[in-house]
Amino acid sequence: MTCFSRFIPLKLSLLAAVTLLLTPAALPAFPQHTLSIGSGNTTGSYYVSSSAIAKIFNRRSAEYGMRLATVSSQGSVANVESVSEGRTAFGIAQADVLRDASRGAGRWAGKSQPGLRAVLGLPVEAVTVVAVADAGISRMGDLKGKRVNIGAEGSFDHDYAVTLLRLSGLVPSDVVISTHPASLASELLQKNDIDAYIYTVSHPNLAVMEASTGPRKVVLVPLDISLIERVTAENPLLLPAVVPTSSYPGLEHAGVVPTIGIRSILFTRSDMAEETVYRLVRDIMTNFDLFRRQHPSLQVLSPREAADAAVIPLHPGAERFFREAGTAP
Repeated sequence: MTCFSRFIPLKLSLLAAVTLLLTPAALPAFPQHTLSIGSGNTTGSYYVSSSAIAKIFNRRSAEYGMRLATVSSQGSVANVESVSEGRTAFGIAQADVLRDASRGAGRWAGKSQPGLRAVLGLPVEAVTVVAVADAGISRMGDLKGKRVNIGAEGSFDHDYAVTLLRLSGLVPSDVVISTHPASLASELLQKNDIDAYIYTVSHPNLAVMEASTGPRKVVLVPLDISLIERVTAENPLLLPAVVPTSSYPGLEHAGVVPTIGIRSILFTRSDMAEETVYRLVRDIMTNFDLFRRQHPSLQVLSPREAADAAVIPLHPGAERFFREAGTAP
């Protein structure tokens, strides 16, 4: 009872933040052009970030004659494809996904997307392994023989979970894999349909909170330090990170949970109007405290990190603002 009581203020603050983000502003009496932002599932950090961006931009929508709208998606890979094909105006993706798409590497081998442009840096996402406490999972190798959800195909969760399992010495046949969207993973865990799931997300996160407060006790599984060192040495866009267990007092065990982090980036196409991108970046950066107050997961972002988005070329509109503000990377 004590843990649950301590948890109520945090849970209520997160729910209030989500409610604030999802509450639409009053619609104007005249039609406006709407530009969409490809985000992720509705419990993830992309949806939080894109909703916060839209909320700030839309405060001046009548002046601009346009609005931003968040649309859910399967995540980074789907967002790159959607923006490249013109189905969404903006998208959010992990830094290394954007780099690969721009260079024509990895999934995009032979089909590079050179027209992608960075707009704004967003919070670091942490590779988070959530497991039921009674499954005996204390490290990645313990996932052998277990039922593990790795996210929907086309999402970064799916792609990187496969890589992470391999780097941990596991082959696909070692694990009973399911590919449900990450938004369903906590429910599946509590229903005993899976033993663990891998989710790359900023914290605190409502889905992980849901898992940690259910009747089945859960733990967050740390990555081996040697694995973290090897992976971050091979890929400079990946960095050591920790999951803050203080955000989830319902967990079976507290303490430091070392893992791997990757920065997320708001991006668009090179042909997006310079003035539109300039206004978006200006509105976020000049209302930065208000932007960060939209959700607890945004509060760790600094202005310098927001300006550090050039894993692919910056859009001219973003570059113009950062140059004028003296924060160009």
